[in-house]
Amino acid sequence: MIIKQAEDRNRDVEALNLLLAMPNIGADTKNKITQEIKKIQSGKKGEDEAAYNINFHWGDSKNWMIIHDLRLEYGGHVAQIDHLLLNRFLDIYVLESKRFGEGISINEHGEFSAFYQSKPYGISSPIEQNDRHIHLLKKMIDKGCIELPVRLGFRLKPKLLSLILIANSARISRPQNANKIQGLDRIIKNEQIKKKVHRDIDTENPLSAVASASKIISSETLQTFAQSLAALHQPLSIDWKARFGVKDLPEPPAAIPELPVSAAEAVIETTVEP
Repeated sequence: MIIKQAEDRNRDVEALNLLLAMPNIGADTKNKITQEIKKIQSGKKGEDEAAYNINFHWGDSKNWMIIHDLRLEYGGHVAQIDHLLLNRFLDIYVLESKRFGEGISINEHGEFSAFYQSKPYGISSPIEQNDRHIHLLKKMIDKGCIELPVRLGFRLKPKLLSLILIANSARISRPQNANKIQGLDRIIKNEQIKKKVHRDIDTENPLSAVASASKIISSETLQTFAQSLAALHQPLSIDWKARFGVKDLPEPPAAIPELPVSAAEAVIETTVEP
């Protein structure tokens, strides 16, 4: 069941296009604004592809809840979570979607690179980025910001799981020692999400499975929990003019109204000395 859809980014693109049309924008600022538009549009495509696969598999299920585009603020920190997928065992998949047109590469040290015109450039680790999202979400849960379900008198704590979703068309180059680098197995393509989630469930050890079964909650309780989580969303409003240092054009001077001829002559007569 879909609890929250993604925010509409078209307004941001429209606002940026209006900036581009302003006559007082320099070439360097225009280039930065154009890159920002491309960044928003590319990110949106990646999130839309991930959302499509998530919604396709679980959008109609009462046993799974979906939250898209959740922005959390707590203790001076922000987590912009692309997608959350929750089930009745209180497993919460924190999903970070990435769209790299030419793919990504990870070396033997766990360092990430993307490509532009076939040339690599370093990027931040999406694994670390998503871990920070999970850390903030866990902190908010531990501090009681989110009302947790209760079963047999005990408050149930969710299990937070990370997945990095890469566009289906992107190439993922992994090092030979990939199994030794923590988190690389959590990087998958969008189309692989269902198999990965089911594999997580199937490979859970028996004792852990028994513990999970003892804390299963109803669909109604899961929905209520997901709605309370979505209610924490803090939408972001960006002042694009301030972001790029664009100033409004000065107001043109007010036009001096022309006086009728007779009135003008009267003014002249009163100002000329006899």
